[in-house]
Amino acid sequence: MTAGAEVVELPKRSRFVYGLAGGLTDWETILPVAPWNRETNVIGGSRTSASGTPAAYVVRTDYNLAITLRLFEAELADLEALFGWAQQGPESFLWYPDADTPAQSFEVYLESPLAGESWMQARMGGYPRVSEITITLRRVDGYAWGLDFFEC
Repeated sequence: MTAGAEVVELPKRSRFVYGLAGGLTDWETILPVAPWNRETNVIGGSRTSASGTPAAYVVRTDYNLAITLRLFEAELADLEALFGWAQQGPESFLWYPDADTPAQSFEVYLESPLAGESWMQARMGGYPRVSEITITLRRVDGYAWGLDFFEC
């Protein structure tokens, strides 16, 4: 950065806080995320009887949020550390949709990539120093996401 250059805080930079009390890790991404997408996963099943009558059961409905992080290569180690924590079982962590808005956070589980799943960053077209990776989060409280990326 050149002397006298103004530091610009970018909106919608994710922040993650994880670990045990006394040893918490607090990581903010440098670049903003891409617009997120909601994903609803209904656990259950349905069948139609021979007479044509449908029957169904729902065990659980998961409301997930797919977030595409944009990262510089130097940030991949931070992402790997987050995965190392979140993939160890039912370990939750705090996700702040905008690092500059500390009043809004969600306690979440990592739904993807799970332990045993491979993941790979993709180079962002036109910006070879920036990688993108999509992660999926689920709220611990089970509520649907009432979170809009774009202001109305």
